[in-house]
Amino acid sequence: MAENESLDLGSSPRMRVVFDAFRSGSSCPEVASKLEKALIGGLRNALKQFREKGVTLADLLKSRDCPQDLRQLLRRTQGHDYVRLFADAAATSGPTETDCVAGWIDAVLDKVTDQICHRVAGSEHHPTMDDVQAFTGEVRDQLNPFVERIVTKLSEDPDWLPKRAPTKGQVPVDSTAELMNTSLLGAPSQ
Repeated sequence: MAENESLDLGSSPRMRVVFDAFRSGSSCPEVASKLEKALIGGLRNALKQFREKGVTLADLLKSRDCPQDLRQLLRRTQGHDYVRLFADAAATSGPTETDCVAGWIDAVLDKVTDQICHRVAGSEHHPTMDDVQAFTGEVRDQLNPFVERIVTKLSEDPDWLPKRAPTKGQVPVDSTAELMNTSLLGAPSQ
């Protein structure tokens, strides 16, 4: 069985990519894009791992006001990082499911960005903790529309698995569908 999705920079290749982008001095949009991709992949994988252990986001949301039930779900998921953060967020977030999901996503982002700030501060591109925290704030601001979309989708449908929103502009072309109107001789079919 695969190991639980981790938020530890030392053991998560997904989060390591984000760390490397911070460390190398990538631009804010580049770092935000990498963090968005890592967050989507991490949440998606974590939610699948919960399900494998018989726990859903709906179960967590239903138990958000009962610490004993949350501890039980945490045990069932073998102390999963994401469930631990959910339990912490549930204890401090507002009364609605949306507040809880928002608090959970913020806790995930806080855990990752805090580790990055501590490791990157004092580097060539971020000489002080204030520099890296200011840059992290810009990255988080750029992620706000994405985070709001994820929070809304998960609040409306806790069984939904996060994925990247379609990009504006060119849409990837399905080569099979594109060839549907082409004859075997290469000419457009009638």
